[in-house]
Amino acid sequence: MADSNLKTFSLPRKYLPGTDIMSKLLLVDKDVINIVVSAVIGPNAKDQYVAIPTEWVDFTRSDVAYEPVNCSSDLPRILIEIQNRADMHFYQRLIDYSRLIVRQYKASKLPIVVAIVINSTTRDLLETEIPGSHIPFAKQLSSIGWASSCLLFNAETIAPYLNETPLNPLLALVHCLIEQEASLINFAQSNDPTLICLYTKMKNIIGDHIHENESSIHVLKSVCAQSKSECYKAKVALENQDQPVGVRIETAINILNNAIAYIDEITQKRHLEDSSDFEFAEQQVDKNGHIPWKAQFQQWKILGRFEQYKSYKSAQSAYHRSMKKQKQTKQTEHQQGTPAEASLSSSSPPRERQSSS
Repeated sequence: MADSNLKTFSLPRKYLPGTDIMSKLLLVDKDVINIVVSAVIGPNAKDQYVAIPTEWVDFTRSDVAYEPVNCSSDLPRILIEIQNRADMHFYQRLIDYSRLIVRQYKASKLPIVVAIVINSTTRDLLETEIPGSHIPFAKQLSSIGWASSCLLFNAETIAPYLNETPLNPLLALVHCLIEQEASLINFAQSNDPTLICLYTKMKNIIGDHIHENESSIHVLKSVCAQSKSECYKAKVALENQDQPVGVRIETAINILNNAIAYIDEITQKRHLEDSSDFEFAEQQVDKNGHIPWKAQFQQWKILGRFEQYKSYKSAQSAYHRSMKKQKQTKQTEHQQGTPAEASLSSSSPPRERQSSS
């Protein structure tokens, strides 16, 4: 059953399906990975794949790639590219990326390449089609020597199949990306279970972000208005010729001190400072209290987090090193503070110890 809020939910333009950010966020989701691999490989591939980094040895970057959980299996890696306009230059890029996967991972099996075209496909690219696609709503392109298969999806290939009820899950996913609709209600198939699932996921992905962003904007406006008001009061106090200069200065300083205290209080309550990547990770703990490094790392990368780390393992290791260093620092500070406290207590009358919190 669809979330009743989906009927009124609308994605911001920046996060429409088919755009770079949302396409990547969707395609690294576990359920969406299963939709793709079940269709292009078979139902036995379900839960057998994970998303992997897509930075290659020549410093190029592709959209999304999957590899089998068990890399010693006979399952191939999968490369997915979302393209606005597909031409022969795009086709050459697919060849290059596919060869880079083989080179970087020393793969014994050529990858499967999936191309989803949002707008147009040139005639010369369509002429590379060969018969034999096992997915009726995809074209199979020639891929001899560089991919085990290359599947192309566009508006024309999926159009004849959009009246099916329910939609094939992969068909629904491709349709969602191509149409780039802000709201589920804009689809003729708005009751389709896969489309409902996808829009629910997109709502969950950015819902908190939108709420936090709107909340932060509200706080920022309030802080600006209050600060402007306090500065104006200080200015009026300084310009008040009816008061001695000393009184004017003292009044203005008091007003500005109150303004500074207000800003400090808001900052502490709202945590307006950007959280570090490690603090961000700690905020994502699952119900068992564990940070989901492996499951969520690719989504975090897409959101601009952990840019200096290529894999979840390196980020996880750096996190644990940082936590260990912080613990050692606290222990050192505690040990160094103990003698000083003992010295104070022996040379001066007892006094109430201030809380460290």
